[in-house]
Amino acid sequence: MNSQVLTLPDGRQLGYLIAGRGAPVMYFHGTASSRLEALLLKPLLNKNIQLISVDRPGYGLSTYKSRKTIQDFNSDLNFLVNHLGLSQFSVLGWSGGGVFALAYMTCFSQRIKRGVIVGTPDLPFDASTAHNMPLAKYVLKIPLLGALAMKSMRRQVLKADGCPSFMRSNQGRQMLNGGSTRDALFFSNPEWMGLMHLSMAEAFRQKEGVQAVLDEHKLFLNPWNLSFREVNGMLWVWHGQEDKTCPVNNAYSIARKFKGTDLEIFPQQGHCVMFDNIDQLSRLLI
Repeated sequence: MNSQVLTLPDGRQLGYLIAGRGAPVMYFHGTASSRLEALLLKPLLNKNIQLISVDRPGYGLSTYKSRKTIQDFNSDLNFLVNHLGLSQFSVLGWSGGGVFALAYMTCFSQRIKRGVIVGTPDLPFDASTAHNMPLAKYVLKIPLLGALAMKSMRRQVLKADGCPSFMRSNQGRQMLNGGSTRDALFFSNPEWMGLMHLSMAEAFRQKEGVQAVLDEHKLFLNPWNLSFREVNGMLWVWHGQEDKTCPVNNAYSIARKFKGTDLEIFPQQGHCVMFDNIDQLSRLLI
C-alpha cells in the first residue's frame, strides 16, 4: 500500500492511496473518514483489484477547500485520473462517499465501467434519521451545534490511543448504539475497529477536517443537482435492510431516480454490508 500526494493546478495537495494490482477501482470513502478506509477492504486486493482511495478536501493529506456542490470534487479526481493514465475504471462508494461517486459517474460516464454505491444517502437527506439519532437533525441544521459536535468528535478520536479506548469514548459508544446487530459484530472486532479508528483519526489530521465534515453534511441536506440519466449496466446500489446509520428507504429512492439501476437489499445486514460480501463485490467491480 502506497500513500502519495499530488500537487493540483491551484497549488493544493491531493492525498491518495494505491493498494493492490489489477482492475482499477476508484474508492470514495465515507464522511468523517479518509483514504485509509481502503484498509478495511484488504480482502479485495486478493481479487485482482487495484484500489485507488482519495482524501477529499480537508481530510487526511488533502488541502481544505470549501465545496459548494457535490460535483466540486470532480476536477480534483480528473487531474488524478489523468496523472495515473487511467482511461476507464470502476468506482466504489460507501456511505457519504457514495454521493460523490454518483456525482462523478453522472458527469463522466464515459470513463466508468461499473459503479457500486453502498449505504448511500438519497438527497436531500433526512437528518433526523441519521445514525439512529433523531437529534442529529439539529446538529446538522444548526451550524453552531454542528461545529461544537464535530470539534468534540475530533478531540475524542485524536485523544484515543487505539481501538479499545476509542470504543469507550462517547463517539465510540454512539457508533455501537447507532449500528444494527450485524454491524455490532464488526464494531466488536478489534482489528476492524482499529483500522476504522485509524481512518477516522487520519480524517482529522488537519483541524480543517472538522469543516470538511460540516461542508459535506450541509451538501447532503440539499436536493441532487445532477442530470439523472440511464445507467443501464453501470450502477449497482447495495443497502442493508437493517441499516440504522442510513435507513434502507434511501436505496429505493436512489434506484427510482437513476433508471436502469440494479438494486440489491441484503436482509438482516446493516451499514457494513459490503464488508460481509467481498466475493460478490469483487465480481461486480471486475
